[in-house]
Amino acid sequence: MHKGQEGDSIFTIEEGRRRARVIGNSEILDLSRKTGAIDQLLNISELPGIFMEPVGLPDIHQGYGFPIGSVAAFTVENGIVSPGGVGYDINCGVSLFSTGLKKSEISGNLRNILDNIWNLIPVGIKKSRFKPGADDMSEIIGTGLKWAVSHGYTCKEDLRRTEHLGTMNCNDTSSISDMAIERGRNYMGTLGSGNHFIEIQYADSIYDHELASNFGIEEGMVYVMVHSGSRGLGHQVAVDYIEEVRQKFPEQKVPDEQLRYAPLGTETANRYISAMNGAANYGFVNRQMMMANVRKSLKNVMGDKFDYDNSKLVYSLSHNIATFEKYQGEREILVHRKGATAAFGPGEAEGEFRETGHPILVPGSMGSRSYVMVGNAGTQNIAFSSSCHGAGRIMSRKKAKESLDYNDVIGNLSGKGISIKTDSQYSVLEEAPQSYKDIAQVANSMVKSGISRPVASMFPLGVIKG
Repeated sequence: MHKGQEGDSIFTIEEGRRRARVIGNSEILDLSRKTGAIDQLLNISELPGIFMEPVGLPDIHQGYGFPIGSVAAFTVENGIVSPGGVGYDINCGVSLFSTGLKKSEISGNLRNILDNIWNLIPVGIKKSRFKPGADDMSEIIGTGLKWAVSHGYTCKEDLRRTEHLGTMNCNDTSSISDMAIERGRNYMGTLGSGNHFIEIQYADSIYDHELASNFGIEEGMVYVMVHSGSRGLGHQVAVDYIEEVRQKFPEQKVPDEQLRYAPLGTETANRYISAMNGAANYGFVNRQMMMANVRKSLKNVMGDKFDYDNSKLVYSLSHNIATFEKYQGEREILVHRKGATAAFGPGEAEGEFRETGHPILVPGSMGSRSYVMVGNAGTQNIAFSSSCHGAGRIMSRKKAKESLDYNDVIGNLSGKGISIKTDSQYSVLEEAPQSYKDIAQVANSMVKSGISRPVASMFPLGVIKG
């Protein structure tokens, strides 16, 4: 295996005819090799219709088929779509909104707020108290946040501050199985477990005051970050199409069985893309429903101090998705982002962020800062205008549970002034800060690569884990 360096934080990896690019410093690159993520990245380069080379972002670590924290593009003429390249949690993503409250205003009420959110939002494997009917489910997967607007769970302003304006093109709702629909009915408005969280944060540093003001970020102001996705519906879509691809294209020769794919233009590819988009629409609504309940909790606890009109969405974005995009404004490609997020800069972003570039939300671990960043224009040739989606694991969940002590983790977080609400010690151990890379190093690698720059950082006050 040959390693070359293009700049301060861009490496090219070559092994025979296989070639990939990794964003990060030498330490990040070495950690990624140990997890097997670099081998997975090189495997992607052997798939049909690959456009340029696949890219590993600083949070890269081993996943299903595609490593988590990777981006790969395929030509529409002879390319493919890979369900494993999107993943099981379609539109797992992050939403960030302002509470309109200062840190000092909630300091004595934090535990009550966490308890109230816990009572309103099911976490872990708990099912939803709200079960949409058949007509609602059809509209949710078909229209996304347009359903949420018509039912009073959000407003049109939130749509303008959501990736894809909160609606992706699901032109065939029958592409989603009855089992997926039923699983979706049971878990609408729920958090889930794993790395999903609801975090109460405050803006502790502003790096670009003009952009921060444009995004609605003010130093000392309290924000809420919600991280979840399409839950059982998206998982079932992945299961269904991973199996369909195996059955419909048994002759495929791939370096890893998890990389099986559907050639673009085939019926299976078209149906999967429609189903994926429908699951993404569900994911947008799922997060929006939770945001509505967090706002309700703030009102329950803070009373007149909390004003719905002052609680504005900063942005809501997706991590796991495949979208058709124009490379350099000309060639159409299908970009798979697996544990990665779009980073479109000035002149490239959609809606009200066209002039500035849209916010990029980069969560840390529950004991470290999260970052709000913005993309620079013209980075398609580096990483298809894509950013990392978080810190990235360095320790498996199994190893974390075996090697970390729950009381030590909780004590460390408490020493930083961070409150945790959970009913699972294992979840806390699996998601402990020690299990993740240094978020500052990860964010700095994005800056040095020229892809993005920081706008503000957020420090956790309270975290809800499933």
